[in-house]
Amino acid sequence: MSRKSGIGHETLLKRKAEEKLESYRRKIHMKSQAEERAAEQFRIRLKNKQDEMKLEGDLRRSQRACQQLDTQKNIQVPREAWYWLRPEEETEEETEEEQDEDEYKSEDLSVLEKLQILTSYLREEHLYCIWCGTAYEDKEDLSSNCPGPTSADHD
Repeated sequence: MSRKSGIGHETLLKRKAEEKLESYRRKIHMKSQAEERAAEQFRIRLKNKQDEMKLEGDLRRSQRACQQLDTQKNIQVPREAWYWLRPEEETEEETEEEQDEDEYKSEDLSVLEKLQILTSYLREEHLYCIWCGTAYEDKEDLSSNCPGPTSADHD
């Protein structure tokens, strides 16, 4: 069986093979780009989750400090209910009722906003910085010895 083909047939076959190869390379490139994007999105989500957990931890530390410092000043009730941590010994019913009241007042505030409000309160009322872990003598002592009002200021 001999193959008979017209002039240019081999050129056509070669061109088709090159097009297939180019198409395959494009698919591989697109797949690798998609994988890189997915990995980057995963890293961003992970960092956001870690940032969120750090903010929540800083808020709890602030609430603990606020309750302790307020109590030392004989303040019986926090300025806002969420300024202090909830006592763990309460029954569930009491907690649910309090949560309803709290949600009415603080549901619109993000963890970051609560943290900013509370750290500002601690600095103003108690001259205390949670990141320095220090209660300063006066406003001048606070402003000259504390790097600033945010976590980033203390890095």
